[in-house]
Amino acid sequence: MQKERTHQKNISPNETVPVEYIPRKTMCQLIYHELESVKGITAEQYEAAIQKYPVLGQLYTLLKEFYRIVFSRKSEELDSWMETAAELKIDELDRYINGLRNDLRAVKNAIIYPYNNGLAEGSVNKIKLTKRIMYGRNSFALLKAKLLINEYFHQIN
Repeated sequence: MQKERTHQKNISPNETVPVEYIPRKTMCQLIYHELESVKGITAEQYEAAIQKYPVLGQLYTLLKEFYRIVFSRKSEELDSWMETAAELKIDELDRYINGLRNDLRAVKNAIIYPYNNGLAEGSVNKIKLTKRIMYGRNSFALLKAKLLINEYFHQIN
């Protein structure tokens, strides 16, 4: 209660308090979709949010640019993107960029080449899940038989 009173006193009469509230979920949808396809936010609301929080607009621009680089298969543009992103000096973004730099060759190869190891990772994940479910209940031979039977039925269907 005291914070609200203090906050209201700190706002000058010329300053307007935004009445409209944009849910965080709606703002997060802008990461994956264009503004026109996100329900619950208008172009005016978006512009007002960017005006109030300019870093938010810079982050959206960076995300869209990263998306474009990855799906256009232009890995040579990644270095300049990382430099631009580092200029924002946001800790979480800096950690992400450092992670990219630590394995830059693999990241660029992932952008360039159309194939990935998703199928192998999915199979390993399924084996680990089955192992966790059966943990402490049965022997390795039963786990092996169950995995082979699941694989056999998966191939038939």
